[in-house]
Amino acid sequence: MKLFKRAILVASSALLASCASIAPQTVSIDPPAGSQEVLRLDASGEQIFRCARDTQGWFWHFEAPNAYLFDPIKNQAVAKHGYHFSFVHNDGSKLVTRIIRYRPQTENLTEALFAVTESTSGGVFSGVKYIQRLNTRGGLPTQKCSEAKKGHVLRVPFEAQFVFYK
Repeated sequence: MKLFKRAILVASSALLASCASIAPQTVSIDPPAGSQEVLRLDASGEQIFRCARDTQGWFWHFEAPNAYLFDPIKNQAVAKHGYHFSFVHNDGSKLVTRIIRYRPQTENLTEALFAVTESTSGGVFSGVKYIQRLNTRGGLPTQKCSEAKKGHVLRVPFEAQFVFYK
């Protein structure tokens, strides 16, 4: 019995030591090599959530972003970010994207890399293939979703920077 206890202690110590040496994994949200930055815009808006329930309980279900993108030099709104992770520029060019990689944050919206799935020809967004969402602030629910809030919409303010790549 003493041998068994000693083996458990040794195994436990080894397990704890190995866990302590595991560093958090950092996910790269860089676009593929050879991508060229063509535009950098600041965003200010909200993330829209709806209170829902699944088999694990109540949660805030993400519905859509709703933000304006600003030229950081002129501080002028030049585009809109909305449903289906779309980006629509004032010149009429449009992108629809999907998140392909993300770097979780603890208190802010995840930083992410979007890939363009649909685009219009012409305009400022012409030829854009990837978009990074960086330097996020806000954007995550801080209140609890519960049965009393079933179906309620929650709009959470956020700011970020979007970098567009060809």
